[in-house]
Amino acid sequence: MRSHLVILLIVLISSVLYPQIEDGAEKDFRKFFEVGGDVLTSPKYFQSEDWIKLSATIGITGLAMIIDEDIKYFSQSNKTEFLNNIFKVDDYYHIEFMASSIAVLYLYALIDKNNEVRNLSLRLAESTVYAELINLSIKFISGRSRPYFSESAFMFDPFKFNFDQTSFPSGHSTLAFAYSSVIAKEYNNFLWKLGWYSLAVITAYARVYNNKHWLSDIVLGSAIGLFVGEYVNNHKTNRRYNISDEPVSPPPPIINLRMPL
Repeated sequence: MRSHLVILLIVLISSVLYPQIEDGAEKDFRKFFEVGGDVLTSPKYFQSEDWIKLSATIGITGLAMIIDEDIKYFSQSNKTEFLNNIFKVDDYYHIEFMASSIAVLYLYALIDKNNEVRNLSLRLAESTVYAELINLSIKFISGRSRPYFSESAFMFDPFKFNFDQTSFPSGHSTLAFAYSSVIAKEYNNFLWKLGWYSLAVITAYARVYNNKHWLSDIVLGSAIGLFVGEYVNNHKTNRRYNISDEPVSPPPPIINLRMPL
């Protein structure tokens, strides 16, 4: 858990480095925190349909909890060498890859003065950092035991930060969907989008297959990543064709279930 926080800090710093190369880095810094503030205060703008979507997410997570132990038994009883290799993906598509790729993209964009890549790297940083902050907050409050640590899916000991008791929700799932939902938006190509979302789904289920998470952990974790990723994509500072300084409407609701393909 400590390493998560350290790498999140690296991602944040990477979005504001090298002001001597690019005068706009300070603007990026302000933008990063503007988006974060809007993410955290977005419930102020919720309408009835947004509360319905939030309730549905909580309801689906609750239903998943009912079958958590059955899914654990199924996943641990149906392992093959082929699946073992496939579900090693969670060792690679995670925070280390994401942090380093964001830093490299941002540095390249500053040197090359490439605003499109720069915007992409900032959106990736915003999405992954703020989604993971929400995830870590819930982990700390819930204190749920991981499936290898407890036979019961309902073992909760709140306000724990040790790895064995920070199962809910899944951080891998949150980051996978936060990253994939942003980068999938880059090209209006079905296969491109399918590839990134498929990678996120496989990464999420890998956590169940590898006995690190319950099904409900990855359900809520994936939802957090998807919602924050789509929110960042639709934020007024990130719309490709909305770059004027004219007053804009309040930020869009964070509960957005659309997954454009």
